[in-house]
Amino acid sequence: MQAQYIVFPKPNVVEVCTEEVSTQDLAPLEVVVRNEASIISAGTELSRLTDVLGGTKYPLRPGYGSIGRVVAKGSGVEDVQIGQRVFYAGKHASVQRFLHGQNHQWGILYPVREDVDPVEATFACLAQIAMTAPNVTQLHLGDTVAVFGLGAVGNLAAQLYRLAGARVIGLDPVEARCEQARRVGIAEVINVAPDQQVQAVKDLTAGQGAHVTVDAAGHSAVIANALQATRLFGQVILLGTPRAAYSRDITPLMMKIHESGLVVRGAHMWRIVPSDIREVRLSVAWALRTVIDFIAAGQLKVRELLTHTIGPDEVPAAYEGLQSNPQAYTGVVIDWR
Repeated sequence: MQAQYIVFPKPNVVEVCTEEVSTQDLAPLEVVVRNEASIISAGTELSRLTDVLGGTKYPLRPGYGSIGRVVAKGSGVEDVQIGQRVFYAGKHASVQRFLHGQNHQWGILYPVREDVDPVEATFACLAQIAMTAPNVTQLHLGDTVAVFGLGAVGNLAAQLYRLAGARVIGLDPVEARCEQARRVGIAEVINVAPDQQVQAVKDLTAGQGAHVTVDAAGHSAVIANALQATRLFGQVILLGTPRAAYSRDITPLMMKIHESGLVVRGAHMWRIVPSDIREVRLSVAWALRTVIDFIAAGQLKVRELLTHTIGPDEVPAAYEGLQSNPQAYTGVVIDWR
């Protein structure tokens, strides 16, 4: 069958191409999935499009959050059925072959309930990433959590902390993101320049700072702010992935950690095991089921984060918008139907 797919042939170039995808001669654990929708993860995908860290190998097919249906499967695939809806780390493509049953979360098909809109269900990709932060935090009811960065992942993390019983303060210098946070129910949102954020948090916490601060921006300068806005014996959660170079004297920050007894926790998505295991409390399978249940129940609001639902031909323009106009492009989903 003919398929469309997205490719980065070289840095800063996005193309829509076609190819033939066969349903024949599948390996035992190989499947063919017809996508319904896939979400663009702006942080990871733009970093690869621009080769911000260097060493990216091109051509590169982006994407890792897709909802689709199994249309064919190999002889060894027993835990999913033809026609079943699944979430998986699929690339941006209308149809693709995928190797199921690998020992990591990007190599497994996860069942998805039928009553969730597939466009909304793609946000489970980002929600599962965001969920890592509250899951690694030692949180008590009523703790104050300050989330720095209110892009899609930060917004979802703020919502999840609120569902866990925290008082949440959201911070972002982009007003459009602050307004999105207010629309999903984050009551205390601060729209100030980065150099005013630490004082703003202290002003809302009687000068003490937050019990928990979260870097959801993935920038070392934001981590520095988060450290300084954390109260005595608090926690700093690194949810974003720092990619940009950053230079400063870090001794005052190390002194802050040392003197205030702070705990800094990494919250990368890969710290959670991919499949349900009897001895392990948290798994990606559990996290995806949970966030999709939250989305279906309206407890986790994702429609408010969706700014663009696009067809394949609009994808190059969407990547350009994500780069040049982040206030307008905050949640982009490709509808392959």
